[in-house]
This record gives sequence, C-alpha cells and structure tokens, in this order.
Amino acid sequence: MELGKHLGKGIWGLADKSLPVVYGLAYVLLVIRVLPEEEFGDFVLVQEVFLIISALATAFALQPLLKYAAEEDVDLPHATGAAMLLNIGVVVVPSVLIAAGRDLLAALLNAPGLGPLLLYVPALLLASFLRNFTLILLQSRFRIREVFVVDAFHFLAAPFLIWVVSRMHRFSDATVLLQINLVSLSLSSLVGVLLSRGMLRMTLRPKGEEIRRMWQYGRYALGGMASSTLYAKADIFLLSSFGGPAQVALYNSVKVFTRLYEMVTQVIAMFVLPGVSWLSSKRDDRSLIALVEKSIAFLTIAMIPVFVVFLFLPAPLIETIYRGRYLDGIPLMRVFAFLAFLVPIIGVASNVLMGLGEAKLGFRLSLHLLIASLIAYLTFIPLLGAMGAALAFIVVSLYLAIISTMYLRRFVPITLGGLVRRKSDFWNFVRKQIARATAS
Repeated sequence: MELGKHLGKGIWGLADKSLPVVYGLAYVLLVIRVLPEEEFGDFVLVQEVFLIISALATAFALQPLLKYAAEEDVDLPHATGAAMLLNIGVVVVPSVLIAAGRDLLAALLNAPGLGPLLLYVPALLLASFLRNFTLILLQSRFRIREVFVVDAFHFLAAPFLIWVVSRMHRFSDATVLLQINLVSLSLSSLVGVLLSRGMLRMTLRPKGEEIRRMWQYGRYALGGMASSTLYAKADIFLLSSFGGPAQVALYNSVKVFTRLYEMVTQVIAMFVLPGVSWLSSKRDDRSLIALVEKSIAFLTIAMIPVFVVFLFLPAPLIETIYRGRYLDGIPLMRVFAFLAFLVPIIGVASNVLMGLGEAKLGFRLSLHLLIASLIAYLTFIPLLGAMGAALAFIVVSLYLAIISTMYLRRFVPITLGGLVRRKSDFWNFVRKQIARATAS
C-alpha cells in the first residue's frame, strides 16, 4: 500500500484531524483565558468523564465494526446491528452509574461544584451517540471527506457558539459551556446520519455468530482501551484529588497543546488499521512492512517542528496566548516536547495490532500500561503536582513505546535500519508533491 496513492484522502484526513486543533485553539482563546480557573477545572473533569466512556464504547462496539466493515466479505447489516446493540449497552450502564454516584465522585475528586455538572455526562453521550457510530461507518469505507464534514459540525460549531454567547455577555461558567457542547454534538450526529444513510441498513436481530465475533474482539479491545484511558486520563483525576480543579486547570492549559501530536497520529491511524486489516487478509507481508515503516518514519519527521517549538519557545507562546496567566505551565510544555519521539511508534503499533486482529495481545500490552501508569502517577503527582503529572506521563509513554515495539516486531519485522531508510522515501514523496504542484 503506497501512502501517495491516498494523498487526496490523506489531505481530507489531515483537514479532519486538524479540527480538534482548531477546537483546542478556540478553547485556549475563548475559554481557558476567560473562565475562572475553578470553573474551567470543573469543565475539564466533566469532559474527561464523557471522553472516557465514549472511548470505552468505541473500543468495545465500534472498533470491531471498523475492522470487520473494512473486510471484503462482511455482512454489513448484521455487523452494523450487532455493533449498535453492543454500543447501546456500553453507553447506558455507565450513564446510570454516573448519574447515581455523582456526589461521591465529586467528593473523591476534591471538586465541590462538580456534582450537578456530572448530570450532563449522560446527555453528552446521547447527543454524540449517532455521531460516533456514523463516523466509524464512513471511515470503514475511507469516505474521509464525509468524516471531515461530520466532525466540522461539532469542532467548528462549538467555538462559534461560544463566541456568540460571549458577545451576548452570557458566557461565565462551565454550565453554559456544556450546554453549547450538547448543541454541537447533536448537530454533528444529525449530519452523520444524513451522510451515511446508505450505510445504516441494519438488523436489530443480528446473527449470533456476528455478535460473538464482535464480542470476542471487543472485550479485549475494551480491556486495552480501559488501561490506555487510565494512562491518558488518570493524571487529570489524580491531580484533581490531590490539588483540586485549579491544578487541573493549570495542567490542562498546557496539555491542550499536545493535540498537535494527536492530530498527526490520527491521520495515519485512519488508514493504518483498515489498511493493515486489508493487507493482512491478502497476506501481502512486504507491503505491510513498508506501510508500517513509512507511517512511523513520516510521523516522526513531521513531529520535529513541534518538538522544537515546545522545547525552546514555550515562554513567549504561553505568555502571548494566555495574557500572563498560567505562566507556571512553561516548564510543563518543555517536558511534553519529548512526546514527539514517542507518539509515532505508540500510535502506529497499537493500530497495527488491532488491524491484525490481535486484540488479545493489545489487552496484554494494556496491562503493562495499567501497572506503569499507577506506579508513575502515584509516585510523581503527590510530590510535584502538575509537574509530577507531566513527568509521569512522559515516563509511562517511554515504557509504552518500548513494549509496543517489542510486540509489534512479533508480527511485522521492522528494523531501525528500515526506518532510517524511509527517511529518503519521505523526502522523495515531498519532492514529488512539490513537482506536481509546480506543474499544475
């Protein structure tokens, strides 16, 4: 599989994954430097709870759908129906638990004003349900332009509505921000249904074989996602427990910039998982190795400018954007700079394992991550607060990159020499695209 053949879709993919960056930038300008720190901290906690449940639902019900819907011999109505039923179950149960235990959770997170806001979590899950489902269907058919449109109705509509409400002088707390997200997610779901209506043919009485296949894959993917989510989100919750929403606000004011890493990684991930699944079904090992090596090498090179900015220019960046607020975040950004060399291998390896159907192995990998995360976060956060959370995140990421590489090489024998040689492929690719642009 040559990445250049998918350049058009790749551009739409890049545009799509740039939307969270635009969204994050808008939040920096319209939310983080405007809302009081406690209000912003409470919003982050609600958002993280919502994102965790969404991620678990995606792993358990939607990631299996993405894998199997990309295969040539799929019975799409039965696969879609099975995924729909599993997705409903994995969303409803946590919603009920969150609503019932909201006061206890607020107390555990040292956030007195959080309890009433947690009632928005079930509402956000309902608003985003069809959005998440239709995005997977569109991605399974590489309809990346439509994916972009669906995402745009959330990631662009939310900042626009925040700006409108701010102009009306009614934007002052986390409640308004959550209500705006409800509207944008609902719009995105509606657009998703309209754009994928031809793919939404399903039976709500799917074959037992289809449910079992989804279940077998999804349960290990769910376990893996649970541990991965702990690695990605536990820093926020432990930091809140030890330092309160104000420390969460400081930490998240810097961590929001790491979405630049996520954007580039997710562009490749949109093609790696279904691409690996397709190549492995054809037993095209040579193309599979090339795809993996190119993905890692291209991502790493693309991350270098971000690394330079985060390491050497954090002070002017934070001072300018936050107008003198959150200056304690400058050293945190320098720590996050080193993610540039870890994110590529982690992102590619995890998607390759899932694309190969090795959800069980991914689950084992997640157990390493679970243990490392608990040790690192509980060691560094009580001692160093927000800086401890950043250091722990880097330590765990390094450990995950090493273990991911070991597991990846069991199935795809990539080598350091092969990755280095892909550097020339990258520059040849760039020269070809410049030549095409110049010729046209």
